[in-house]
Amino acid sequence: MDRQLERARGRAIGMLDDRAGPFAGGWPSWEPDPSWPLPTLPPGTDEAATSATHT
Repeated sequence: MDRQLERARGRAIGMLDDRAGPFAGGWPSWEPDPSWPLPTLPPGTDEAATSATHT
């Protein structure tokens, strides 16, 4: 693995372990804005997933 990528991975894991940076508190109580629409998948996604698992 590239050294730069390995260092970035180590920093990200350190932030997760320390609950720091973008991984700091607040997520357990987060809720989406009720005005946001529900996400949808593109047509045919379910067939593509089914065929990929039955090859």
